[in-house]
Amino acid sequence: MLCCPKCRQPLRKAEQTFCCSNGHSFDIAASGYCNLLLSSRSGDKVGDDKRMVLARRAFLDRGYYQPLADAVCMEMKELAQEKAVSVIDAGCGEGYYTRQMAQSLQECGLLRQMVGVDISKSATQYAAKRDKLTQYITASTYQMPVRDQSADRIVSLFAPTPAQEFARVLRPDGAVLCVVPGEMHLWELKCAVYDIPYRNREEKHRMEGFVLTDRKHVEYTVTMDRPEDIQTLFAMTPYSHRTPAEGKRRLHALESLTVTLSFVLLTFRLGQGAVPEEKREKGERG
Repeated sequence: MLCCPKCRQPLRKAEQTFCCSNGHSFDIAASGYCNLLLSSRSGDKVGDDKRMVLARRAFLDRGYYQPLADAVCMEMKELAQEKAVSVIDAGCGEGYYTRQMAQSLQECGLLRQMVGVDISKSATQYAAKRDKLTQYITASTYQMPVRDQSADRIVSLFAPTPAQEFARVLRPDGAVLCVVPGEMHLWELKCAVYDIPYRNREEKHRMEGFVLTDRKHVEYTVTMDRPEDIQTLFAMTPYSHRTPAEGKRRLHALESLTVTLSFVLLTFRLGQGAVPEEKREKGERG
């Protein structure tokens, strides 16, 4: 699936390098990831840094988002339609969901190839150490070093969805699975931090050139009794960048929190008819 970020020729793997017919080569690290990011800035200077990656990994390992991971794995197996698929996790982060998707598809004989793409070198490095089924690469999801029409499925969890780039790498009969926050996601956390909390707008998510063919909800509550987990959860959200000092003071005063985790799983396809709203699968609420 991979192509050279310099000349767009197919990459082939030779021992610990990827190389193309024009002689460009890229080292594969001992952990298994490969840096294919062409930028004046090093891959360890963009995206999440090592501290952020480790904090998020520790948080996710405590299982708060496991029901979502289970739902994503189930959805991917359904989307495979009993055929082995090539999958790109665009914006894979530290690989928490990527690893579980790869394992789930592999166990069912439905995995042809899994590629995890993230602009953070630290994230892809840590992801590769824990997942030998997936090829992790450091690259931008807006300019992926992936061959045209080589992916059966693309997954985007809480990440940008560059529609034009997704359409380029996706096969005509492929699908994109996006996970976005549901209306009530982190409602209790917002109430604790903001004077006037607001609900998420589920209907705003669109992909130009794609048609929404399925929508499912996953919603449940968890109790966090460790202040560091609450703070890490908050840091994982866009709210952390635009919350005033008073709100952050309230956040750091919290010792425990029961919070709603709400997600919407959206399936998009190229050249397919939309499913009427009343016939879309509503999913289950936990």
